[in-house]
Amino acid sequence: MKWSILDNPKNSKKPTIQLGAKESFFTSYWRKRIINFYRSIIPSHIEKNKQIWLNTPKEVSKLIEKIKSPNNSLSTIEYICIVDNLADIYDIIDFFSRLRAKLPNHAKILYSNYNWVWSPIFKIAAFLGLSRRRPLSNFYRDSDLDCFMEMSGWENVKKTRRYFLPCEIPLLGTLFDNFLIRLPLLHNFSLNSIFIARKSSEGAHKEHSVTVLVPCKNEQDNILAIIKRMPSFGKYLEILFINDKSSDKTENNILQYQKEFPEKNIILVQGQGLGKGEAVREGMKKASGDICMILDADLTVIPEDLFQFYNSLNSRRADFIHGTRLIYSQENNAMRFANILGNIGFSIVFTYILEQRTTDTLCGTKVYWRKDWAIFEEMKSILKNSDLWGDYNLIFGASRYGLKIAQLPVRYFERLEGLTKMNNRIKNGLIMLRVAWHALWKVKFIS
Repeated sequence: MKWSILDNPKNSKKPTIQLGAKESFFTSYWRKRIINFYRSIIPSHIEKNKQIWLNTPKEVSKLIEKIKSPNNSLSTIEYICIVDNLADIYDIIDFFSRLRAKLPNHAKILYSNYNWVWSPIFKIAAFLGLSRRRPLSNFYRDSDLDCFMEMSGWENVKKTRRYFLPCEIPLLGTLFDNFLIRLPLLHNFSLNSIFIARKSSEGAHKEHSVTVLVPCKNEQDNILAIIKRMPSFGKYLEILFINDKSSDKTENNILQYQKEFPEKNIILVQGQGLGKGEAVREGMKKASGDICMILDADLTVIPEDLFQFYNSLNSRRADFIHGTRLIYSQENNAMRFANILGNIGFSIVFTYILEQRTTDTLCGTKVYWRKDWAIFEEMKSILKNSDLWGDYNLIFGASRYGLKIAQLPVRYFERLEGLTKMNNRIKNGLIMLRVAWHALWKVKFIS
């Protein structure tokens, strides 16, 4: 088709290259697989009316026409699910740029792209009628996709190599698509990659309220130091102590300092004596801050460093941040040698499961948005309530549901008052291994 030199030639193109193309033998089977996987990584509490599903080229085309209108808003949408191949969209950067302007900051996009390694096989399959013909579509590499997203104001936060087979085959499918696909080297030969993208951080951001959750059991001598040394930041900050059945003066001290320091917004919540993980859950029932921070009461990670976490999360450099004690050099007597070795070992295992470098999974300092707590509760069920400390529920939940994870280096200091609660290292190590085993199958292989 010819056009005038005065016209934009893009205006005469269809929004999606495959619009009107004939469905192939495998199209419906493949589409069903992608839809089922997308559903598995969207938190169950996200309402259907907050999701937009683009299952066919026609639906993609309709949305493109819709977002071109300044009167159409997507401000309530949290997930855009693009089931059709990304390469079929004619102007990818324009499409994602328009979505960025319409969607809220916390929205996510799920999309799929075929593996360029298999492009000759796809062409043969198209000739045989097993897959759709795509004469103008390209097979993009992962670096191309990162470029598309970066140039349109998005960033890919998670990538999953998902399938070897175009349709579900009993037994064989389980072996190939749930196990072999996750092994090193073999995952490079998957049929496709599935991405979760979020808006990239740009410009200034408004201040948010903060809740600092401090689970404590027999920490009477540390309460005053936590309160006095807690810096002031954010729109509003509350210190929420969870007294986990202490047998010393922890509770009395919190109540006393609550009266002495009313400006510190101190809140006392009673735990059930079931450990740190359950104590934090009790605290979350009362937390009111937009941003939640977990701080161990032993002061080995200092409250003065919490502003660094706040600044990074509030500026959207990440959606979930955990401290790492193994980047900076260790202070004298801060961590036992056996604990250092254990942390390094678990870091290697977790880096493999999460497919992201993780140096310290057991640092107690974790920071996240309160609105994301439902995600972590879902992961608790997936891991069969096996995580006593709650750290792994948070990390694996953030990974599974596509939060951007970052680790922030902290200085780790020796405990000066009170006794450590991590005494039985062998027993605790076995519990952690059990959680890692559940995660290996539920998060890495079966998910």
